[in-house]
Amino acid sequence: MLSFDNFRQENSVMSKVRLGLIGFGRLGSIHARNIVNSENAELYAVCDTAEEALENAKKTHGVQTYSEMDDFLAQPIDGVIIASNTHLHLEHIRVAAKAGKHIFTEKPIGLTMEETDTVLQEVVDAGVKFQIGFQRRWDPRFLKAKKAIQSGEIGEPVLYKAYGRDPNASNPANWGLDKNGGLYLNAAIHDYDAARFLMEREAIKLSATGAALVHTELARFHDIDTCSTTLFLERNAMAMTEWSRYAAYGYDVAAEVIGTEGAIQIGRERTDPVVVLHKNDDAPGVFEEFGDAYAAELEGFARSISEDSPTSPGVEDARIALQLALLARESFDNDNKFVTVAPLRPLEKQ
Repeated sequence: MLSFDNFRQENSVMSKVRLGLIGFGRLGSIHARNIVNSENAELYAVCDTAEEALENAKKTHGVQTYSEMDDFLAQPIDGVIIASNTHLHLEHIRVAAKAGKHIFTEKPIGLTMEETDTVLQEVVDAGVKFQIGFQRRWDPRFLKAKKAIQSGEIGEPVLYKAYGRDPNASNPANWGLDKNGGLYLNAAIHDYDAARFLMEREAIKLSATGAALVHTELARFHDIDTCSTTLFLERNAMAMTEWSRYAAYGYDVAAEVIGTEGAIQIGRERTDPVVVLHKNDDAPGVFEEFGDAYAAELEGFARSISEDSPTSPGVEDARIALQLALLARESFDNDNKFVTVAPLRPLEKQ
């Protein structure tokens, strides 16, 4: 006879959303682990072109693996998690939408607005759910800050300030605007979305500057390792962001929202008023810094599928963040001149 506990466990497993993972690299392996530990989803299959990656996935999770996308998408999966290389996102989104699979993807979608809108229109027309990996929206610190702002605790929010610092410029084999989009599209884009999320205002114009200060070879690829962006927002507000790729002491992010009645600061806890950070300090990496957020965003995606509820951040959030990143790049290329941000027409099912 089937016990109540077994019945509950069996039905819990049956009700889980079946997810397939595209790309079992550094971030893909984190997503895989979070899916395996999820209450709402199960890791059903992994797709990668590298045999070593497939072997690792099978050894670690005992999951079905595929090297061919058609074979992978033919499986009875409800949605896909796209953690492949940046330049492959467009095609993987396109074929997943055509196959009727719900989509969670890492940023950016594409490297131009035209190609991004083309593929996202296919997503909208397919009627599948879409979520982009701006994990700050799922981070407990950012969620706590947003709640405080919405409650009026700091009055009217008028200034968002943020920085993000990577410890290195990644593998030189991946350098090139055609491969990863460069610093604005690959990194600063997170803070453009976070500014919209926390301030609840849209950008109306922006200016950006930057340089290759440490990894000077990036200049040969028309890329940089340091950038700053100033965004003027609706209703008399501003956002100022900074990104760099040479934080020897480790990955580091922080943000602040200043309001008319106070301020909210987001970042690592400090015990002293003056802190000196050294190269060998035990600083967390990006996956530790946003560990809870990476898990929470996939839980949210799975719930959206099982409950047929809206995803966040979705199609329009992805488009607007990319638009701001591209305009920041345009401003940088044109001697830091201010660029107007024109409202995007929402994509509608055709």
